[in-house]
Amino acid sequence: MRFDRTENFEQLVLEYQNLVYTVCFNILKNPHDAENVAQETFLSAYLNMVEVENPKSWLCKIATNKSIDFKRKNFKIIKNEESLELAEFEMDADSNVEALVERSERAQRLNAIILQLPEKYANAIRAFYFEALSVKEIAKYYKLPEKTVETQLYRARKMIRERWGEYETGY
Repeated sequence: MRFDRTENFEQLVLEYQNLVYTVCFNILKNPHDAENVAQETFLSAYLNMVEVENPKSWLCKIATNKSIDFKRKNFKIIKNEESLELAEFEMDADSNVEALVERSERAQRLNAIILQLPEKYANAIRAFYFEALSVKEIAKYYKLPEKTVETQLYRARKMIRERWGEYETGY
């Protein structure tokens, strides 16, 4: 696909901006940094436009590299565990951009499903999985019995599985 620097680039940004942001966020874990690096990704893509067969992979590779570079420059002091994780990710990112794109798309789909859940279930899922709070901590925060939080998590997981299945089958 050949891009000219005006119309096609705007279309490229509109089509892939969420994906590029998600790739950056998955690496950087900070929404502000991810937004900045996503913008740098598109700037770099604009300045280096070439004919590519798969613009999605091309952009994801740029986003991955920009995110890793940003992380290297801005996080010089890293704990041993984090350092190991970063090294493993760098090797993986270089060899398997397709897998990163797929994980990113699944994360976007999961976020969309969670947004559709009733608030009490979405809150329980976010607190448990994204904030890594225990059932006890969630119960304390929301002033609920632990059994209620467990039930909310169970029902939320069930709804997510059902909606994920609907997405997979197209119904």
